[in-house]
Formats: sequence, C-alpha cells, structure tokens
Amino acid sequence: MGTLVFDPTLAGSFISGATSQAKPAFVYGGGLDYRVTNHVFLRTEYRGFVYNRPDFGLSSLNSDVTAHTAQPSAGLVFRF
Repeated sequence: MGTLVFDPTLAGSFISGATSQAKPAFVYGGGLDYRVTNHVFLRTEYRGFVYNRPDFGLSSLNSDVTAHTAQPSAGLVFRF
C-alpha cells in the first residue's frame, strides 16, 4: 500500500477551487538485474499503481473511476 499526492497548484496553472488531494494506492512491481561484468549490471524495472482518480475537491471532476499508472524503467547499475 502507498499514497499518491496530487497537487494541481504546482503544475504552473491554477484551477479555481482545486485543492491538493492524497489517494491510497495499491503499489506492485518487480525488476531484474543482468550482469555485464562483476561491477556493471543492466537493470529493468516495472512499478504499477492502482488508485481512485482524484477530483481535487471539485464535484464536476468526480468520476469514481479506478485508474492504473505503469512506470517501466531501465538503466545501468555500477557496483563498487
């Protein structure tokens, strides 16, 4: 479990009446390291979030819809 914080005032534009909102989220994921040498690895990761969409305190945005966000990533790992 985790929490996602949505803050519409940080995006550079302000929506009148919108407030920050935190939503509980189910977080899952996994990853894999592939050894290139003893000190260098290739890493792939995947993280997913399942949460209810924010409405920012505005009834016109209330949809009661569950959303899913995926965060795949890849990179190099150097171990000393």
